[in-house]
Amino acid sequence: MTTLESIVRDLRDLPAPKLVEVSNYIHQLHPSAESTERRRAALRATAGCMKGAAGEDFERAVRESADRVDADE
Repeated sequence: MTTLESIVRDLRDLPAPKLVEVSNYIHQLHPSAESTERRRAALRATAGCMKGAAGEDFERAVRESADRVDADE
């Protein structure tokens, strides 16, 4: 039995909600040109939205807490 055949056999036993999860994961692994362009467009539309002091404050806050793990979460 090939790897693909084994995977397909396992998929047949999964409930529908799990199949949706698998499908989403597979599509993330192999993105289409359309989905890649949608992500790039979203990045272009939102890049640099926080300009000036607000952007600098946000960047500073992220840098200060990026390596910290909150015990409360």
